[in-house]
Amino acid sequence: MRKLTFILASTAVLLCCSCGPKAPAEPEFTGYLFAHMTNATYGRLYYSLSRDGKQWETLNQGKIVLEDYLGHPNISRGVDKFYMMGVTTSGSLREPVLWSSSNLIDWERKDLSRDLFDVSAFGYTNENVYLGAPKIFYDEADARYMVTWHAFDPAVGPGNPLWESMRTFYILTSDWENFSKPQRLFDFNGEKDASMATIDVILNKEDGRYYALIKDERWPETAATGKTIRVASSDAITGPYTNPGAPITSAWEEAPVALRKNDGTGWYLFTERYMESSCRYCCREASSFSAADWTQVEVSTPEDARHGCVIPITEAEYQAISERF
Repeated sequence: MRKLTFILASTAVLLCCSCGPKAPAEPEFTGYLFAHMTNATYGRLYYSLSRDGKQWETLNQGKIVLEDYLGHPNISRGVDKFYMMGVTTSGSLREPVLWSSSNLIDWERKDLSRDLFDVSAFGYTNENVYLGAPKIFYDEADARYMVTWHAFDPAVGPGNPLWESMRTFYILTSDWENFSKPQRLFDFNGEKDASMATIDVILNKEDGRYYALIKDERWPETAATGKTIRVASSDAITGPYTNPGAPITSAWEEAPVALRKNDGTGWYLFTERYMESSCRYCCREASSFSAADWTQVEVSTPEDARHGCVIPITEAEYQAISERF
């Protein structure tokens, strides 16, 4: 395994969600898996491991771990399988792909229809290639999965207006066979947030409440909170969500990755400083998602890692992944 050292700034969110139709007792987690892409090979899948969420080692000699995968990896733990969304690897208009695995090593694919993500009824359009980076969250309360992604208003034109038109949509499923119709996830209001563009949404649950970590995709010249990560919350997974709070990161950060500290004292939040060639991911910590203050943390992580997710894993899973890659 190859160790790459690097400093991250701090903020926390949990990327993964767990369980399936009937959740067993939560297993004992002894480490973390970071599934990510790299700057050089955008959209491809790499693995890194950590015991504490702070010191990371890249696996497979820095090589791709799943050749057929393309997308923004976001892994959800089910009762007996892990799930991850991706897209097909060829053509100008890509289709969604559901990946599943019992061990995080061997993955099976299931091709889905792009029609599942059809948001034309709202006057919106999906990106051709990455489909708005779909992410999976499993809600134990309702024994169902939520898939979220962002889409744009084609009437506004290209460039900054297109990105400032981004909104988050979702579908629900309990079996990956039957799906709800797409719906808008947020309906913010007020002078400051009614026009907020949203991408890179990560859902987490803490003390019975749902927290959405969101990138405010407006430009700082348009909104003081533009290009920062903000948090909205709700009593139900589908909302309504509160207007997002004050930024918990500086501007020009995106792709939040969160994990609960293994000592149970709070969260780490990894975000990508995508405008800085010398600092890709940074890390902060806080006691809860409702905390006002997030403190910078020094960690070691793959220096070329980009958009990904972190999930807690058991000792058996940690050893098997380490031995395989």
